[in-house]
Amino acid sequence: MSTIARTVYGPDIRQEMARLKRAKDIAPGLPVVTALCYHEVTPDRENDCMNVKPEIFRRHIREFKEAGYVFIHVGDLQNYASGLAPLPAKALLISFDDGYADNYNYAYPVLREEQVPGTFFVVSSTIGKENRMTAAQLREMQANGMKIGSHTANHVNLTDMGANEIDFELRSSKETLEKILGKPVCALAYPGGKVNDTVSDKAKSCYEMAFVATVRPETKQTMYTLQRYGVFSWNEHIESIFKNR
Repeated sequence: MSTIARTVYGPDIRQEMARLKRAKDIAPGLPVVTALCYHEVTPDRENDCMNVKPEIFRRHIREFKEAGYVFIHVGDLQNYASGLAPLPAKALLISFDDGYADNYNYAYPVLREEQVPGTFFVVSSTIGKENRMTAAQLREMQANGMKIGSHTANHVNLTDMGANEIDFELRSSKETLEKILGKPVCALAYPGGKVNDTVSDKAKSCYEMAFVATVRPETKQTMYTLQRYGVFSWNEHIESIFKNR
């Protein structure tokens, strides 16, 4: 699993500037943003490649700050796309997939202490279940500057589903989250990063933007195929997030 994840998700920092330039060349209407995708942030699960320890997560944030990045969330992207506000030159979006309880217990306190916004993509059917964040926690996070997005209703591979099933996964998740939060939910992260034309078309009818989970410099991005770097247990420093180790 670790080797596969390194191969799929582990970009090289030498390619990052070229990727950003290429992204701007082939999709000039989109903002140039470095987006990261975390999953678990906990001191436990030493052998889980999806987990980043809280102290390492804090180190990432501080090293990005030192490197001159400015942290944004999906609301900032929405404002940019609507022509309401520009983005900083070195914009960085930190996101989390799945809605694990440790996101609230460990990642959220670090983000608050470091005064950095985060975007949390939540599987709506798992809210309040074992090892998942609760509705009250999501509301608290939103009240303190975090953004909540959809990771569908049931975390299924949308590309294996029919149009009606896809529509249910996207719309029911959005409705559930908006009822909990009392505010619109503008962003989606595709489960497993898997998307095809049918899925992206359905996403357009529900959300303002949607994210995949890999970076492919040769692929034209749209607001419904925004690319993210996966962050894993071996990414101990900022440079290792962009370098195979």
